[in-house]
Amino acid sequence: MKTALRLLAALTTVLFVAALIPAQANAAWVKPWPHDIRYAPLGEDSSFPAAYGKSILQPDKNPMGANDWGCDPSSKHPNPVVLVHGTWENAYGNWNGLSPILEDQGYCVYALNYGNTTGLKFLNGTDDMIVSANQIAPFVDRVLASTGASKVDLIGHSQGGAIARYYANLIAPSKVNQVIGLAPSNHATTLSGITELGKTLRLFGLAMDLLELVKMPAAQQQADKSPEPQSPFYQQVNGNGETVPGIKYTVIATQYDEVVTPWRQAFINGGGPQVDNIHLQDVCSIDKSEHLSIAYSKNVAQIVLNKLDPSDQHRIWCFAQAPIFGNTQLVG
Repeated sequence: MKTALRLLAALTTVLFVAALIPAQANAAWVKPWPHDIRYAPLGEDSSFPAAYGKSILQPDKNPMGANDWGCDPSSKHPNPVVLVHGTWENAYGNWNGLSPILEDQGYCVYALNYGNTTGLKFLNGTDDMIVSANQIAPFVDRVLASTGASKVDLIGHSQGGAIARYYANLIAPSKVNQVIGLAPSNHATTLSGITELGKTLRLFGLAMDLLELVKMPAAQQQADKSPEPQSPFYQQVNGNGETVPGIKYTVIATQYDEVVTPWRQAFINGGGPQVDNIHLQDVCSIDKSEHLSIAYSKNVAQIVLNKLDPSDQHRIWCFAQAPIFGNTQLVG
C-alpha cells in the first residue's frame, strides 16, 4: 500500500511539473535553459511597483544592465537591444526586470526616456506619438555609433511597442532587424483601457486627476473614439500595411490586459511569416501578467530571448506570475 502511495505521489509530481512546462508549437528543440537563467535572483526592484516607485525619486536611473556605452556586441549577439517604455512610464520603471536578464545573456542593452510633456521627469511617453517615434531615431543612431553595429533589435512595451514599429516601418527600416512588442498598443484601445491605467497609477500616489490638466496627447491618440477617424499616427503606421519587408515582428499579448483593450488589439494584422502574434497564456497558462507586469514576467523574458536568437532555442519553463507584482525572483 505504501509503495502504491509513493508511486501515486511521484506520478502526481511529474504531472504537475509537466503542466508547468508546456511545449510550444513548432518546437523542434528540447534544450532547457541553464539552471542559473531560470533561478538566479535579479536583484533589487524586480517588480513593477518597486521599480516604478524608485523611478519617481530617481527618474534618470538606468535599468540594471542597460546603457553601458562601452559595450561591445559579440558575434553571437551582434544587434544591440533598445528598450522603449510605455505611456506614463520611464526606462527604469518599465525595464528593470527584463534588462538585467538580457545583459546577463550577453546582449548590449539600451533604454531611453522619451516624450515628456508633463515636466515630471518620471512621467514620460505623453507627447504626440509621431513626435515620440522620431525621438527614437537619435538614440538608435547613438547606439549604432557606439557599438559599431548596423542594426538594432527594438523591444517596446505598450505605446513603446507601437512607436517602435512606427520608427522601424516609416523612419529607419534599414536600421532595424526586428521589433518585439509587449502588450503593444498597435491599434487604438477602448477609452476604458487608458482610464484603467490612470486608476492603477493612482495607487502609486500619482495625482492623475491633476495631471489631466497637462497636455498629454499620447493618451488621447491611443483611445478608440469611433466613429471618429483614427489619429494620424495610426493612419500612417497601419494605413498601408502594418509591416515592411525585411523586418521580423513579434507581439506578446496577455488576455488579462486592462489597458490595451480588447487585448487582441495588440496583434499585428497581416505580414505573413515575418509576424508572430503570441498569446502569453497559450505558452504558460498560469501566467496572470496584466499590462504593467508583463515586462516583469520570467516567461515573457524567455520568449524574448528565443526571439532574439533564433539559432539557440530553449524550452519555456512556465512560472506562475501574479498581476501587477509578478514574481520574477522564483527560486524553485
